[in-house]
Amino acid sequence: MKKVLHILAAMLTSSFAFAQEDAETPVSPATTWGGSADAYYKYDFSKQMNGLTSFTNSQDSFELGMASVNAGHTFGKASVFVDLGFGKRAGEFSYNETTDKDINAKFLIKQLFFTYQLTEKFKLVAGSFGTHIGYEVLDAVGNKNYSMSYAFSYGPFFNTGVKAQYTSGKFTAMFGITNPTDFKSAMDAGSSQKTYIGQLGYIGETGSAYLNFTSGSSNPASDENKTQFDLVASKTISDSFALGFNATYAKTANDFDSTLDGDWFSLVGYANYSFNPSLLLAYRIEYFDAKDAAPSLGTLTGSNVFANTISLNYKVGKLTIIPEFRYDAASEDIFLDSDAAPTGGSFYGLIATTYSF
Repeated sequence: MKKVLHILAAMLTSSFAFAQEDAETPVSPATTWGGSADAYYKYDFSKQMNGLTSFTNSQDSFELGMASVNAGHTFGKASVFVDLGFGKRAGEFSYNETTDKDINAKFLIKQLFFTYQLTEKFKLVAGSFGTHIGYEVLDAVGNKNYSMSYAFSYGPFFNTGVKAQYTSGKFTAMFGITNPTDFKSAMDAGSSQKTYIGQLGYIGETGSAYLNFTSGSSNPASDENKTQFDLVASKTISDSFALGFNATYAKTANDFDSTLDGDWFSLVGYANYSFNPSLLLAYRIEYFDAKDAAPSLGTLTGSNVFANTISLNYKVGKLTIIPEFRYDAASEDIFLDSDAAPTGGSFYGLIATTYSF
């Protein structure tokens, strides 16, 4: 009988020990998946392709924007995030990696970065990540207006390198060193110059503010360097009403020809009003001053633009329908009228759909 009891005790002890080992063995969490898609139809009342901002340069055409698929995984202190894009919007975002011929026909890496959480407050991020500059983001599902501001369109899109981020309570700070702006490879850029990025932020209960900085090579092919200071702020006034603001200043300098130097700035205001959880009205107003901009800014150089955009967001589950009207008034004749003659104004409407999953 004693032998039986000893055997039972040994078996129970062994089972308990194995159970403890199983409980202590870390279990890898499942990979998280997500994505989005967008498309639009745009009609310019001058019957011209007057778009001078990103992603909506079309006329009287149904257009596919971008399909995105992303995945993330965390294990212990380390994590990885992969974000792939397919379509014209992704191609324009990665303009240094595409040509007009294949812009719609390639899967592109929008973001791919690794994170290591050294402490609760301090982490390192390495890879390719969307810019910290500006109020708006690449993915249409992240914006209330479908068309983009001039500030977004002529600022940086992404950086590839390493950055360190420190967060303590409501305050955050970031500093990083990357390849030339908007290049995933310094070898593709043909330059070993580096770009330096930084951010100071405050995140409150009903609002936030970020002071952003970037300086370095932006287009090695033309030996141009850019330094940009950027302020982004948001404030929730009530459950229905919220405001946003973006002020940005960029100065470009040419390594060999000072006559190609220049600067520009933009002031952008955002107001969002929710009638109910399914219906939101978004208004954006922007003053973009390119009077003293470098020639690399193209048609906008030597002018300023006052742009007004109003968008309705109607949500049906994960689907959002966005009717939008936009009027841009320029100090110079940088647009075209219905006779293809230069004019100072552009007026168009579009209807877009976005879906997140």
